[in-house]
Amino acid sequence: MSAQTAEKVKNDIIIRYRQKTPKSGGYHLEARKYLPGGETRESTAYDPYPAFLESGRGFQLFDCDGNEYIDFLGNYTSLVHGHCDPDISGAVRAQLEKGSMLGSVSTHLVEHARLLCERLPAVDMVRYTNSGTEAVMWAVRAARAVTRKDMILKLEGGYHGTFDAAKVSMVPDIDPGELPTPHVEGLGIPRSVLQDVVVAPFNDADKVEILLKRHRDQLAGVLVEPFIGSLGVIPPNPGYLQALRDLTRKYDVLLIFDEVQAFRLSTGGIQLRENVLPDITATGKLIGGGYPVGAFGASREIMDRFEFDLTNPDAINHSGTFNGNEVTMVAGIASIRKLDQAKIDHINALGDRLRDSLNDWFRQEGLHCQMLGIGSLSNLIYADTPVTNALHFLHAYMPCIELQALIHLELINQGIYTAKRGEFVISTPMGETEIDRCVATVKSAFEVLKPYIREKTPHLTG
Repeated sequence: MSAQTAEKVKNDIIIRYRQKTPKSGGYHLEARKYLPGGETRESTAYDPYPAFLESGRGFQLFDCDGNEYIDFLGNYTSLVHGHCDPDISGAVRAQLEKGSMLGSVSTHLVEHARLLCERLPAVDMVRYTNSGTEAVMWAVRAARAVTRKDMILKLEGGYHGTFDAAKVSMVPDIDPGELPTPHVEGLGIPRSVLQDVVVAPFNDADKVEILLKRHRDQLAGVLVEPFIGSLGVIPPNPGYLQALRDLTRKYDVLLIFDEVQAFRLSTGGIQLRENVLPDITATGKLIGGGYPVGAFGASREIMDRFEFDLTNPDAINHSGTFNGNEVTMVAGIASIRKLDQAKIDHINALGDRLRDSLNDWFRQEGLHCQMLGIGSLSNLIYADTPVTNALHFLHAYMPCIELQALIHLELINQGIYTAKRGEFVISTPMGETEIDRCVATVKSAFEVLKPYIREKTPHLTG
């Protein structure tokens, strides 16, 4: 097999993509005049240029060239009911006639907060932000304010947004020794943040205890994404989250759950599903019904500190112009109400179908790949060995970066729209037909890329 054959497969995929999306290519050139890279989100940028999407309905997406896709991205898990859900859209249209943000509290804000507090067993009261990043940032700030300590222990590979402390060790230490060495991710993050963040590998409670023993007098909290989302959709091992709960109680440190993605796993997030109650919870995405949102909450004892009182030295100041705006609140109420246990069971079962079908096929084909995930979220992994932390994912992913880019592009060529990192997100309008179409398309994409795999990534077939 010659290198030219692999290169021909690659070039053919790119040529077919360009032929399929000529208007997107033109818009991309125009966008580059005004937007760095022609984009405003790193997560949606890919080569040779992204498809310019114009509309969506249910699980369908349509681009400016008239192409139709099945949406297995869901704006990175936020559109759990797909696009233009009639109940959500109807609520928004009605509210727009009344005002988008009236500058005060509203009955919609109270109703949304009640729904969250009723669903999340560890939450008595909530405050709102405009993104998951902000929600986690404020959850961390609450932990620091309550404990009067500054240090946070975070799990390597967990994605918590883009504030300074969150941009520590999202990409794992490739040679960790006993424990990973924390590092900042990218320019502009002050190295001084490393004074207040320590890092442990995911799914290893013993390593967490080492750090709890070492820093218990400085640690405000342990921040955990209950499954590793952006680096492989890696589930927690049985008993792992309970072990974190037990350890944080033992060492008198607060436990913070980032449920921005995990809220969709049950009516009360992963804390209800696993019966493990954190001290502070951050969430977002689906609770806004497709509009910007974040929320953080905890016990009344912790959250009472956010009550405005200039005479209280323990009060925590928190504000934001669009926090709890009316449009997001009515959309979120409709979204949360529609996501009952039956719908959650439906999308989780579809996730099992996707993973089981592809994993059976990988084994039959002798491909050292797997579809890993939890509930309605799955990720393509270029290894068939156990992947339980971010370092395992990185070792599998790094030799196959270009392969994943080509798989992603070929799926788009064949009408399946996914995250460029290999994540597949299921929404409630989908059924078995859409899952089976996705499975067939993934198989077809691998068939197209067989010559490339034999030449460039032969370890996947050896």
